[in-house]
Amino acid sequence: MSEGQKGLTWRSLGLGLGCVLLISLGAPYSIWMVGSSEITWSYFPVGVGFPFFLIALGNALTRYFRPSWGLSPAEMVTILSMGLVASGIPIFIVGYTLAVISKPYYGATPENEWYSYIQPYLPDWAIPGNDAMRPFYEGLPAGQSLPLGAWLGPLAWWLSLFLALYFVCFCLVVILRRQWVEHERLVFPLTEVPRLLIEAAPGEALPAIFRDRLFWIGAGLPLFIILFNIISFFQPGFAQIAVYQDYPVEILRGLPPLNLIVYFPVVGFAFLASTNILFSIWFFHLISLVETALINWASLTTTPDPYVWGTTPTLSWQGFGAFVAMVVWSLWMGRNHLAAVGRQVFRNSRELDDRRELISYRLAVLGGAASILYILGWLWKSGMDLHLAVIYLLGVLIIYLGITRLVIQSGVYYLTTPLSSQAMVLALTGTAGLQPQSLVALSLTYAWCGDIQSVFMPSAAHAARLNELSHQRRGLGLAIGLAVIVGIAVSAYFMLYLSYQYGAGNFRSWVFDPGAGAGGVAFDAVVRELKDPIGADWGKLGYFGLGSLIFSLLSICQYRFYWWPLHPVGLALASVWMIQRVAFSVFLAWACKSLALRLGGVALYRQLRPFFIGMVVGFFIGVGISYAVDALWFFGKGHAILNG
Repeated sequence: MSEGQKGLTWRSLGLGLGCVLLISLGAPYSIWMVGSSEITWSYFPVGVGFPFFLIALGNALTRYFRPSWGLSPAEMVTILSMGLVASGIPIFIVGYTLAVISKPYYGATPENEWYSYIQPYLPDWAIPGNDAMRPFYEGLPAGQSLPLGAWLGPLAWWLSLFLALYFVCFCLVVILRRQWVEHERLVFPLTEVPRLLIEAAPGEALPAIFRDRLFWIGAGLPLFIILFNIISFFQPGFAQIAVYQDYPVEILRGLPPLNLIVYFPVVGFAFLASTNILFSIWFFHLISLVETALINWASLTTTPDPYVWGTTPTLSWQGFGAFVAMVVWSLWMGRNHLAAVGRQVFRNSRELDDRRELISYRLAVLGGAASILYILGWLWKSGMDLHLAVIYLLGVLIIYLGITRLVIQSGVYYLTTPLSSQAMVLALTGTAGLQPQSLVALSLTYAWCGDIQSVFMPSAAHAARLNELSHQRRGLGLAIGLAVIVGIAVSAYFMLYLSYQYGAGNFRSWVFDPGAGAGGVAFDAVVRELKDPIGADWGKLGYFGLGSLIFSLLSICQYRFYWWPLHPVGLALASVWMIQRVAFSVFLAWACKSLALRLGGVALYRQLRPFFIGMVVGFFIGVGISYAVDALWFFGKGHAILNG
């Protein structure tokens, strides 16, 4: 491979690390200091899309005027992949971790009783000393330096846990990539946007999409709306185009309202997915509204749980049953491939060529297994009973696999899970027989698997898919590893700097709320569980089983009857709270694609595709400009547009 075709070059690493730095510094600064838009919530966020578009446009112009200076497709894939894998680090890994481990001493009061129920069971090696916590939340006095010594030891242990977890996810992606791409032929809608921004026809300097008028019209639609609304930043009371605001509509009395909010990136990405999946998401969302009304009418509610997301916890348990069944069914469909991987690793067979993978199958299987053992040991050392650690970690990996599959199959780039693994552990085991140190250790995991909105595995899966464009072998894996390490290190230092400089309690975020926050959610739950212990919750598990059964029946119908219109993925997504916000956008994508296929077939769909990709790019550009306006003129009083 010539130098121009290599993906791992000094300039690709430099630009990739530049994207990592922008994300690591820009994401917390935007929401917690400026008060502007959140740029890392999703699996192709603004914090990645905006700078990547600028790089792609600059590269296209460079190739036009100086072809020899342009970046190769392989280099562009490296840059994008490094940004994607770093996008979840600043907020949902480092931010939540600092918020949780800083809270058990500073946030303790006689009312919440953390002195008795939390502090005696904390693993000292994973929690910073109390002396450094007051200035963390209230700011350092003038002239004092950052107390990094109080954090280095605990953060080193948390870093080792995160690296092990990320490597497990990376290994699972390597093992399953061939099954997803070659056997199941999943669509990976999110990769279409960068692919079309990267690829140029032989002999052409500019990618074809840059010469497509529909692309620029599509980009202009969300961009015009955002720029028009920016006028009201400077002129309060000036009219706004309210397309980005909630617009609830009551369909029938007693039913929850249908939210007609428009997410242009959701419309654009979903247009690239299968129509039966899009229809099923919309259909099951409507069914969930009816179910919610019936559940409320019949009082078929489950007990409250801090680890369950959504407005209707009962539906969340049903949805999580479908979610787990989806993962189990997908692994069953891939059983032949998984068996072949096992034979290659343990019997040294050569039936699979793994030279195109990011790492070898042997390293993926053995290294992934070693990392899982390390994570289990870490959890056990923190105080968690080993059998709880096994159940919990299994739930985490199922959640990560499920989210990854939903994103690469449906194109819904903004979603989470119906509930987190902690909820499943407590429903299965109850709290009556658990030791306090196990519950405290379980609460600490809220730092890295609680509010799950941007995780590593989908980004790694998209990087592996894009790697096929660049024909790289191992170089991209090294770039991903470097991006993760740099992202965690820079995010941790920058967050500590901001906290001690301004006081984390002054951030514009509930996560660091001195009286509650993420730590309050986790530790208050432990106090309730210890004061009022219960056994296994068969009501929740019953709804979980019902969701699994319905999903399985839908899967059988899908594979047995070619005319069956409903895809079971819709059931797994129906109870996710984010679907309540994006369902109408999914409907718009389905309606547009269905109409295009009916009127003009595949040819018309391909002609319209640049328009919908343009909507994604235009939204990214608009949010990037809005962030810059907020940072320059409205610091601390910014204007958030949309999550993601």
